[in-house]
This record gives sequence, structure tokens and C-alpha cells, in this order.
Amino acid sequence: MRHIAASILVLGLTACATAPSVPAIRETAAVAQTGDAADDPAIWVAPQPEQSLVIATQKKGGLYVFDLAGRIVQEAPGGEPNNVDLREGFAWPEGAAPIVGASDRTDNTIVLWRFDSATRRLEPTPRARIATGFVEVYGFCLGQIGDALIAIATDRDSGEVGMWRIAPGPDGVPAGERVAGYTLGSIAEGCVVDDDHGVYYVAQELEGIWRVDANDTTGAGRRLVDRVGAGGNLVADVEGLSLWRSAEGGGYLVASVQGASRFAVYDRGDANAYRGAFRIAASEDAGADAVQGTDGIDVVSAPLGPNFPRGLLVAQDDRNTRPSELQNFKYLSWADVMLALELE
Repeated sequence: MRHIAASILVLGLTACATAPSVPAIRETAAVAQTGDAADDPAIWVAPQPEQSLVIATQKKGGLYVFDLAGRIVQEAPGGEPNNVDLREGFAWPEGAAPIVGASDRTDNTIVLWRFDSATRRLEPTPRARIATGFVEVYGFCLGQIGDALIAIATDRDSGEVGMWRIAPGPDGVPAGERVAGYTLGSIAEGCVVDDDHGVYYVAQELEGIWRVDANDTTGAGRRLVDRVGAGGNLVADVEGLSLWRSAEGGGYLVASVQGASRFAVYDRGDANAYRGAFRIAASEDAGADAVQGTDGIDVVSAPLGPNFPRGLLVAQDDRNTRPSELQNFKYLSWADVMLALELE
């Protein structure tokens, strides 16, 4: 969402004035479409970490797959995928392999693909489409709660939130059963599932971040982690959400605060204590510019080589400058974030 009330924006710019800057490491190639095109990334961690990949949406026409150098290694054209996520070990007819899902605004479905770990390629043709019934499907994320693979999706305007249980059908094609739903009342997009804690988070762009128990089918028990405006650390729009996961359920919840071009960090534990915020600055070698107006993000804690010893954060960049190009994604070392915010 790009339109922000002026008074909220002023508050946000004031609040982020002291946020430390963390330099990007590098950037990806730009997407092929003009305007607001790049949106949301999902990181696949390979058995050989330096072969890991970033699957990202180009919401005017398909998915891009980038390597850790930021090069495009695959394009999967088709649809208008907005948010993307993945989980390992889905029971495909060929055997267990990652499942990649996205929200597709062309037909308001959840689209599911098989990812081949051996070839490091996404099958270009989706295996399944699950109707959401939304006016405009928007946010999307996957989670593994016990033995159940779940998908969360949101409706753009009403903020309706739905949960589907995803499982192989008789023919091996993934099928979805809606098991929960409720309405927040205004635009919501970013979401992330915390598999270990049995909860998920939803970003209501003009209100704040909600924490919801995965067994809460009506959302009645949801808790506001942080709010937009007075008494909170956020400003509109609150967009992408992701989790940096450490051992035994520890780690951090990360949110992109689009209206202030900063990123808020919270403890992953039950209290979700606020730990601070940071901005993404240009890389030290000037090969990647600073990040502005981020929409989607993803972060992993797995070490992915010398540039990312404590994990990788990927952030969409709304205004790709120096030189001026179409939108792309920036890579950031989580070790640098930990240093800037003095995280354990």
C-alpha cells in the first residue's frame, strides 16, 4: 500500500530518525516490469548452503529465482503472484520435496508448485490452484503445525484472513480445506507462521501486527504485538513479516515498516518484546543502493557462506537507484543486524 496519511508519516519519520543503518551486501537483478512490480521473497536453504536460492514475486507476471549473487537463474512467467512462501518435505507423488505457494490475483487463488531440490529448479507449471473466495487475495504464507501443512491468505480490502489445511489428494495433487476465517476490517497483507510456537502473525497495514494461535478458528483470541501510531513503534504501512529462527524456539520477528523505510525487530517469544529498528543503507562497495519503501521480506538463520554467517535477510526495494532501474531485492547479512541492534 502506497498512500499514507501525512500525520502518520511525520510520526514515522521522527521515530525512525535514530534507527541505525545496516549496509546491504548486494542486490539482485531488476525485474522486467515497470512500476510497482517486485513484491515478496522466500529463501530456499540448500543442503550446500552457498547454493541456496531466493524465489521472489514479480506481481505483474510471475516468479523469479535468484542465486546468492543476485543473478536470475530461472523465470516462471504467469499470473499475478503477490506473496510467496515455501516449506520442505511435502508428499508429492514423486517423493518428498519442497512446496512453493503464492497468492495469485488473476483468479484469487492460492497457487502451489513443486520445487526440485536436486536440480534447484521450480517446476514452471503449478500443480494446484485453491480458490480463496476473496474479492482480491493479497497476503500469503505457509506453515507446518504438527503434522498439518497450513496456508494463510488475506483479502486486500476487507482484511479477511483465511486458513487452509493443505494435503495431497487421492491423485497426489495438493488439495485445500478451509479451516478458519475472520475479518480484521481493513487492509492486511504480510503474514508468517511460527511452526514451533503454533502461532502466526498478520500485518494489518494501518493498525499493527497481530499474533494469532493457529488453533483459533475465529481470531477472537488474537493479540496486538505492536500498534501503528500513539503508544506503538509502528507507522503505516506495516508490510512484510518474517522470522529469524534460532534453537529451541528463540529468535526474532522482523517487520518491514514501509511508510518509514525501516525494519522493526521483536523477540520471537510469547511477549514479543520490541528490540529496535534499523534501516538498510547502500553497500560499502556502492554496488547496491539503500532500501526504500520495502514491501515483502524474508529472513533465515542458516549460515549461507562467508557473506551471511548468521543468515540472510532479503528485502524488496521500491526505489532502485544508483543507477535508476526497475525494482529489485537487496541482500543483507543478519550478523550486521545483530551487531547494530545489540541482539544476542
